[in-house]
Formats: sequence, structure tokens, C-alpha cells
Amino acid sequence: MTKVKEKSIKGILLIPTCFTILFSACVLSQQWSENYASLDGARSNDPLIIDGNLQTVGQSQIIRKSGSLEVDLYIPSESVILLPEKKSVHRVVIHSTNLQEYELMARDSNGGWNIIHEHKGKHQPVFDLRIKPSYITDSIKLVVRSTTDDGEQKRKNLKVERENEVTLSGQVRRGRPVYKVYGPLKAPAKIAEIKLYGFAEKTP
Repeated sequence: MTKVKEKSIKGILLIPTCFTILFSACVLSQQWSENYASLDGARSNDPLIIDGNLQTVGQSQIIRKSGSLEVDLYIPSESVILLPEKKSVHRVVIHSTNLQEYELMARDSNGGWNIIHEHKGKHQPVFDLRIKPSYITDSIKLVVRSTTDDGEQKRKNLKVERENEVTLSGQVRRGRPVYKVYGPLKAPAKIAEIKLYGFAEKTP
């Protein structure tokens, strides 16, 4: 093999390596904005989830109620963050001890909610999400579909009892077993913090 061919082959082999190095450098140099959820004027349906303190734990809330116990039992709880102005959200970090399945939604300019991420896997103590493409919004909503505490919650609020009857003679007649519900069957998500980021503005 001639020296010219050897140099050409070496040059071709170096191209992917150089590209990888340049790409890695770009990723490492990417800086995130400040946490939008900590901006002055940011609000939430539970202030503890945006107070910047991982030691304080809030929880998702049942916002919509139908007035029917049977329907409300299965309404998912939600955590909502309202920003003081629209931001381009590219990264969302959720710290939770029991969150399992959920939908992350963002409000559009018409007031509608769009799913920007969905998780149907196992629980993670920290969900560090990348929203691609970035979504410009002033509101983020976490819709909780399941938690690791749902089983305990169901055992607590769903009981099997008997409808006993008292006869005219004063004796108790053992009735049929029935299910009685004493509260929601799904547990709220315990959330220490939800953080929202965009790309940091480049300084000239």
C-alpha cells in the first residue's frame, strides 16, 4: 500500500473521532438556565414542590371533583406549576419517593393541555427528563397515574364488611359481604421538588 493511500485511510478514520470529540465538547459546554419554578411569581397547587428544598415534601392534589364518589375514586391527582411568564422548557427534573406512572403536560397558547412526556415504567427517585423539542409554555402539569403506595392506599380505604340485619326479636342476622369505600383508592405522589429548565442565554 502506498503512503498516499495510507494517509487517506488514516484521515477517513480520524473524521468520526474528531466529530465525536467536537460533539462531546458541545454537550459538555451546554449550560442550563435557572430553575424557572423558583422564579418570583411562580406558583403551584402545593408550594412545597417548588420551594427549592429537597427536605420538604409536598404531594399531588385532586383538582377536579365530579361530586360522585364512584367517579372521584379514579380521578388522578395532579401537580400544577404556573410560571410568571412563558418560558421555553427543555428539561424537567422530578424528585419523588413514590411516583411511578405519569403524564407530563404543558399548556398551549389556547389554554389546552398537551402531553410532552409519558412514563409507564418503574419508580425512580429522580426523573431527569429532556423535552424534545423544547416547549414554550407558562404552565406545567404532572398527572399522576400510579404510585408505589397505591396498594396500601387501597387496603386502607376499601373494606369488605357484612350488611347484618336485626330481626324483630332483636337477633342479628348475618348479611351478605359488601365492599365499602372510605376514601380515594390511589395514593397521591409525594414530591420533594419539580424543577424546570431551558437553555441558558449565551453571553456575547
